[in-house]
Amino acid sequence: MSIPLWSRGAAELLPELRSGAVQAETLMRSVLDQVAARNGPVNAFSHVAAEQALAAARESDRALAAGQPTGPLHGLPFSVKDLVAVADQPLEYASHVFAGHVAEADAEAVARLRRAGAIPFAKSTTPEFGHKVMTDSPRQGISRNPWNTAYSCGGSSGGAAIAAAMGFGPLHLTSDGAGSGRIPASCCGIVGLKPSWGAVPHEATTDLFGSLTCLGQMARSVADVTLMFNAMKGPDRRDPMSLGGSAEPVRLPADPVAALKGVRLRYAPRTVNGWVAPEVDAAVGGMVEQLLAAGAQRVAMPDDIVFDTASALVLMRAYQHARFGHLAEPHGDRMDRTTLLGLTFQPDTQTYSRLAHAQRARTAIFREMERLFDGADIFVTPTVATPALPADQQADGPLVVDGVTHGPLRDAWYPYTIPCNASGHPAISVPCGMSRDGLPIGLQIVGRWHDEARLLAVAAAIEIMRPWGDDWPALAHRR
Repeated sequence: MSIPLWSRGAAELLPELRSGAVQAETLMRSVLDQVAARNGPVNAFSHVAAEQALAAARESDRALAAGQPTGPLHGLPFSVKDLVAVADQPLEYASHVFAGHVAEADAEAVARLRRAGAIPFAKSTTPEFGHKVMTDSPRQGISRNPWNTAYSCGGSSGGAAIAAAMGFGPLHLTSDGAGSGRIPASCCGIVGLKPSWGAVPHEATTDLFGSLTCLGQMARSVADVTLMFNAMKGPDRRDPMSLGGSAEPVRLPADPVAALKGVRLRYAPRTVNGWVAPEVDAAVGGMVEQLLAAGAQRVAMPDDIVFDTASALVLMRAYQHARFGHLAEPHGDRMDRTTLLGLTFQPDTQTYSRLAHAQRARTAIFREMERLFDGADIFVTPTVATPALPADQQADGPLVVDGVTHGPLRDAWYPYTIPCNASGHPAISVPCGMSRDGLPIGLQIVGRWHDEARLLAVAAAIEIMRPWGDDWPALAHRR
C-alpha cells in the first residue's frame, strides 16, 4: 500500500521534488484533497487558495523541467496564520471588522519562504486578533482538537497546529505572543518553535521595540521545523530586533542522542503554578529522566524563581489596545466578548504607572530567565499544565479540573510559555506522551538567545527516543 503524499514530511519529500520524481502539483493536489475531505470537523483554515496554489505548483514543475535553479524548499506547500500577510489572500484577523480585506504584499517571512520555493496554499484559523489561547471567533467559528473534537486545539495558532496534525501540508507559519505557537503544538501533538526575538523578522508589527510576538514554525517533525526556520531566519533592516540575528542555517547533529552528552538542564515541573496534572508531570518528568540517562546533566533549580506573568499580560493588552482599541466602540457588537473586554479601557487599573511597572517587570523577567542559564544550557518544563481543555473553555475563565479550581489560565495552565515572550528567549514544544483520554502531552525546552540549534538538537533527540511521527489522529484517515 503506497503512502499518501499528504502524510509525508518536508525533509522526506524534498529529494523527490528536486529530482522530479514527485511533482509539486501532484503533492499540492494530495494536500488539497486531504483538506477538502477532512477539514470540516476541525476547522483548520479560514481560506484555502486552491487555484493560486495549483498554478504556483505547476510553475514550480515547469521551472524544474526547464533546468532552472530550485530553492531549498522547492514545491513544498505551507499555510500562514490569518494574522500574517500573504499577497492576494485574505488578511481578516479572524474579525468581522476586516471581512473581505486582502493583503497587497507578503510579509517578509512569507516572502522568504516563497523565495525558497515553498508555496502558500491556505490561511489558518486564529481567535480574533490572536487575543487568546483558544481558537474560536465570531468570524471563523470554533476550531477543534483533531484527537478529540470535544476539546480545544489551543491557541492562538490553533489552526496551524490542527493542520500539522491532520496532514494538511507539511509546513505552517505561526505567531507566538504568550505561547500562541507552543500551546496548540502541545494540545495537538506536533512540534512548535518560537524563535528568539528578532531571529525571524517581523517588520509588520506596529511596535518594533516593544512587541512580545515572534513569527514561528510548526510541523510534525523537528527536521521540518528546522528546514522552515532556516528559510525564514536572518536580518532585515525594517526590523531592528532582527539585526542581531544570523542567516546561517541550523544543522541538526548526525546523532542527536549522542549529542545530549554533557548538556546541562534545569527542569521545573511547576513555575508560578501550584499544580500540574499528574499525567503531565509523569510524561514530562519521564522524558527528562531519559535525557539524563542518555548523558545530559541535571542542574538544580533555584528556590526563588519568580515570573511576573500579570505584567506580561498588561504589555500584550496595551499593544492590542493601541492597535485595535479604536475599533471597540463602532464594532464591539460584532466582536468576540473577550476581544471587546481586552480592548475596553479600564481607567481604574490601566494607568501610566501600571504600564511603567509592566515595562520594568519585563526587564526583571529577562534577568530571571538569564539566571536560569547560569550553569545550564537548557530549561525544561511542561508546555501546559494539563492536556487540551474542553472546546467551550472561556479564555477569561479559571482552570477547573475534576471540579477543582486552580486559578486563572495564565497562572494555572500556561505560565510556562509567557516568560519566554517577555524575555525573548527561544522555546520549542515537542510531544512527549499521551493522556489516558488520548490527548497529546507536550514538553517545552527553552534556550539562550539565538541558541535554536541546541533546542532543535535536543528536540530531535526526544523525537528519536519517543517517536511520534507515525501517530496520526483518527480523523486524519477516517473516510
